[in-house]
Amino acid sequence: MINFTKSIAVITIAGLLFVGCKKGDNEKLGDTNEQVSSFMSTKQGSWWLYHGKSNTFSLREATGKDSMKMGLSYNYYTLNDTFLNTTIPEYFGKNNGMFIMLVDLDGSQTNYMNVVVCKENAKVGDTWQNTGDITYSGIKFDLLTEGEVIATGETITVAGKEYKDVATLKSKLKGKIHLTPTYVNCGDVTMWYAKDVGIIKSNFDISISSFYSNKYQDSLIDYHIAP
Repeated sequence: MINFTKSIAVITIAGLLFVGCKKGDNEKLGDTNEQVSSFMSTKQGSWWLYHGKSNTFSLREATGKDSMKMGLSYNYYTLNDTFLNTTIPEYFGKNNGMFIMLVDLDGSQTNYMNVVVCKENAKVGDTWQNTGDITYSGIKFDLLTEGEVIATGETITVAGKEYKDVATLKSKLKGKIHLTPTYVNCGDVTMWYAKDVGIIKSNFDISISSFYSNKYQDSLIDYHIAP
């Protein structure tokens, strides 16, 4: 899914979504969030089941509730993750025409960062950036994501099911040690989003210098949208 909550590594999750120095779109939000219902259902009883690496499964469920975080109201979801053997809270919203979510930087469920997932009414060529920093093993990193809509209106088949009006979203991941001048490439994430359904597929291809690499894919295998 955007399975935005897979704990590949703390720095990987952060890297999906951030830059230092120049502020990204995630740091230019308005004072009020709107409902995310035009991105995916917010109605209680709606759910999405994903199948991923090593035969793991994750179940996202809409609670139909809102939650206040960092001064904004978010649609509240839960993600039951068999990889982590835990249930993770998720927070989504719409702000200034952008779909956003909160990312838990360290697993504490207290240290969150807003990140832009996609723009509303996505068009090919739409771009956005997310910026931030994280301290890992005592070292501060500046991290950058450059997101772009690379296709819209596609029809694709995922896990034997056909989805129409699909948009393809790709984010390039970059990072650098704080106060150093040059970003290095850290991989990319590609997500496929189907209108009136949600995220139907995600590919993570992470490579951070010589000390960490991981490839991960998850696909929507079933879902229900509550009436």
